[in-house]
Amino acid sequence: MARVITLTTDFGTGDNYVASMKGVILGINPQAAIVDISHAIETQSVRQASFILHTSWRYFPEGTIHVAVVDPGVGSHRRAIILKTPSAFFIAPDNGILSYLLYELSKGHGTHGYPAAIEIRKRPIPEGCEAVTLTRQEFWHHPVSSTFHGRDIFAPVAAHLSLDIAVTEFGEKIDSLYAFPIPEPFQDAMGNMIGCIIHIDRFGNLITNFTTITIPSRGAAVEIRNQRISSMSHYYAEGSGLMAVIGGSDYLEISFKDGSAATILGARVGDPLKLINPTGR
Repeated sequence: MARVITLTTDFGTGDNYVASMKGVILGINPQAAIVDISHAIETQSVRQASFILHTSWRYFPEGTIHVAVVDPGVGSHRRAIILKTPSAFFIAPDNGILSYLLYELSKGHGTHGYPAAIEIRKRPIPEGCEAVTLTRQEFWHHPVSSTFHGRDIFAPVAAHLSLDIAVTEFGEKIDSLYAFPIPEPFQDAMGNMIGCIIHIDRFGNLITNFTTITIPSRGAAVEIRNQRISSMSHYYAEGSGLMAVIGGSDYLEISFKDGSAATILGARVGDPLKLINPTGR
């Protein structure tokens, strides 16, 4: 049965890890269509994996199975889970890697600023979704390595799920998942909007937590690391030097024409930025 299965990991492509996962999947369902979202997630960066998955999953066909494995707690008592949403399935460790997805589906666990450390808490399963723990070992690959659950638990479960086995067959139903708060823009006393950098892409573009919904005006100036961008551009080639652009994932990006904004500004994930109130000073 042909079914799309995506993979998002921090495994890289220089070792056998990704190939082993694909081999296990194809051994169970030779007709599975496996798509790599990314294997270049920074090592153990649950936050980055969560964001990359959030900006990618909706472009896949309905019923796609998304496997996300960035798992610093592999071998510990952390749960392995399936989350079924109205349009897709997500298989992952219960360590916050689905935080952006849960925020997108249900809202209600944002925070001001970018927390220095991940503080995850249990969040209720969004309405219209269901989740189970992966406790039925007959769906695993044996013997199970204590350090490679991507191959021995997540990959075979994805393959079996792609054969239309019901989610409830894989383990016990649960009513919550762990998630970290998503940084949201907020307004300061002067009416300016304060946001932060939540991702830096391979081109050095600074992806912020402002979207078209949270930007008060396309004419607002942007201030970041003592630099001011007086207006927003519509596309990368339109301006010169530092630019503010709405990127392909609907987030405001700070870019530098023919260069890296991250390098030019010495910027890092978590750095604040400001949208200046056009009616203020």
